[in-house]
Amino acid sequence: MPKNDVRWDSESSMKKLALWILLFGITFSIGIYFSRDYKFEHYAIVPKSDLVKLYKINLNLADWREYENLPGIGPALAQRIVDDRATNGRFNTIEDLKRVPGIGEVKYLGLSEYITLEVQ
Repeated sequence: MPKNDVRWDSESSMKKLALWILLFGITFSIGIYFSRDYKFEHYAIVPKSDLVKLYKINLNLADWREYENLPGIGPALAQRIVDDRATNGRFNTIEDLKRVPGIGEVKYLGLSEYITLEVQ
């Protein structure tokens, strides 16, 4: 074969391809070997009630999505809180949350550890 012939040298290309396949196979095998004891519980999803415990929600700054993350608050009640704040103005104390229809003493006591009026 002439030196200036630009045809594909199939023998050396096949050797390179075989080498790449071998390297891929070794890498893949090593990955499988080390991941066989991998446990997904190390990356467990945190329930929303536990997530809310990480920070308190400011009653005067939160939107309905944040209220909905509180335990016992669904979309309808979250929207009522937002509507009450728009109608009656800011909450002056966290006890003012009880003025929202659907939030009585029991529900308030369950929420009091998750809410604040302070900016964090």
